[in-house]
Amino acid sequence: MTENKPPTEAHASAASNADQPGRPYYEQLRTTLRGTLDKKRKLDDQLAALEDQIFKLEGAYLEETSNSGNIVRGFDGWVKGVSVGGRAADDRRRGRVRDEDRVFSHSSVGWMKVRISRFIKSCSLRSTVIS
Repeated sequence: MTENKPPTEAHASAASNADQPGRPYYEQLRTTLRGTLDKKRKLDDQLAALEDQIFKLEGAYLEETSNSGNIVRGFDGWVKGVSVGGRAADDRRRGRVRDEDRVFSHSSVGWMKVRISRFIKSCSLRSTVIS
């Protein structure tokens, strides 16, 4: 009948501790998580800097080529013989960059997040005005 005895408390606590990985494992996971989060923050900063650079270079390209043509609007001005960048007055009359012409910067993940957050804010503002 000794084989049917319930386990003693000391034996039960030792068995439950064996099932848990322990504090060193927890600390190792915690350190790994911190390192991974730091790496993610750095990558997010690099991505934001790249997106900003793309936005600026794209704007410069679209402004410089607005009179003669570019890959977004087409090359009708170039075919018709419009000169690019002759006088300083031409530089002042550069075409404004339209938001829908920004193909490259609008294709980024960061821009989509901004667009979605603006949409959510506008929807919440509308609901407060209507209420």
